[in-house]
Order: sequence, then C-alpha cells, then structure tokens
Amino acid sequence: MTPITFNPIGVLKSDQVEPYQASRQPDGLSQEAVITLNNGQNFEQALTDLGGCTHLWIIYAFHKNENWKPLVQTPRSNRKIGVFATRAPYRPNPIGMSLVKLEKVDGLNIYIGPNDILDGTPILDIKPFHPESDVAEDAHIEWLESSVTPKMSITFSPLASEQLEYLENQNSDLEQIKSFIYRQLEYDPTNDKKKRVEFNQSYWVLAYRTWRIDFIVQDDTVAILGIRTGYSDEDLASAEDQYQDKPIHRLFVKSFQ
Repeated sequence: MTPITFNPIGVLKSDQVEPYQASRQPDGLSQEAVITLNNGQNFEQALTDLGGCTHLWIIYAFHKNENWKPLVQTPRSNRKIGVFATRAPYRPNPIGMSLVKLEKVDGLNIYIGPNDILDGTPILDIKPFHPESDVAEDAHIEWLESSVTPKMSITFSPLASEQLEYLENQNSDLEQIKSFIYRQLEYDPTNDKKKRVEFNQSYWVLAYRTWRIDFIVQDDTVAILGIRTGYSDEDLASAEDQYQDKPIHRLFVKSFQ
C-alpha cells in the first residue's frame, strides 16, 4: 500500500514529560495541558465554534515510541494482550487518541483538562465528542473482565503523609510523587519486570527519580511506610550534583533524620 504522510497541526505542552508521569487513561491524577496550533495554516477559522464543545477527541502521534509489539501487558492485565485490543502506545502506526474535556479556546491555544498525553506530543487532528453518536451502551472488553489484576487500596503512614506534604511544598517538580505512587502501585505493585521496584528484606522499595518510597503489601492494600533519599551519606557530602537536586535532599534528611 502507498505510505500515508501526516503533518502535525500543532503540539501539546504539559508537565507530563516522561512516560511514567502520564496516566494510562485520563483521570483525576493527570495534569491539564494546552495545545498550540501552528501559525499560518488558517487554523483560526478551523477553530470556529470549537468553544461550544465540552469534550474533544485528540488524535496524536506517540513520538517517544520507535517500535511496536504485537502483544503487550497493560498495567491492569495479568497476561499479554493483543495490541489491537488495548490502547498501548506500541502500535504498528504510532497513533493515539484521547477523550478530554475542553476548558477554553484562546486564539490558537486550546486548553484541555486531565489527559494522558505527554509534553511535546505532535497533534494530528481534533474532533468533537458527539453525545448522540459516541456512546455504545452494550460496550465491554472481555479481557478486562476476565484477566484484570485487582485494584489495590493505597494508604499512607503519618510519617509518609508528612514527608509528601514537605516535598510538595518545597519543589514543584515533586508535586507528582503522590500521583506516581498511585499509578505504579494500584495494580500489580510488586511486578519488578514492569516497575522500578525491588524487595528489601521485609519491605518493597519503589524508585522515583532520586527518591525511594518504602511500602508493604497486605492483602488488597499497599501501605506506604515512608519516603527517603536515594543518595548515600557519601553522595550527599559530595559537591557533584548531576541531577541538581542535592540541596533539597540535604534539607529533607535534616528535617526527618
């Protein structure tokens, strides 16, 4: 077949930069974003009446995926699923689609609500959600009903809650730790093949950048015990600071030692 070429109409800007920061589907944990359309394409006219739509389908390219997989294991499945039966990004043609809430249109900027799209994503098209047509009353996904891993409850110890609040108030880059914990541990929390987790004698450890989250699993509950620096004492004493974050680690250690 003849190859088809698409030209992006714009780009999405978001605080969700890395894949681990984005939701698997749009949810209350994900971030708002803005889509900026290209100048000089007459898109101003194309946006006429879009402000009267409450929800949009965003069609985009998975720009951080370079290969595809015929079988994938989603965060909620206990076995591999055919990629066409999932919304995984590892597709023959790296095209994604997401349903989002439209917040406002300002010139060539389209502000959208919580979403699962990464910063820098090329936008291919925008379509309105049609409340009369985009509904399938009898819809279901069999593998979700038969092979889904159970959803875990997440609890935080008083110490972990205090540490989270401290970090979120100290640095805006750390405001996503809590949402990261939920996304990583709500389903299949001890799968070290899919997540940055390891067992440490009597508890599990989840890695978030240069931070470590200690947790235990009890029946259907993941209990967050606490947060700690991933640096050793020797690392913190060193002037070398590859990730430019040692000052906050030193303050954290001093506050919670």
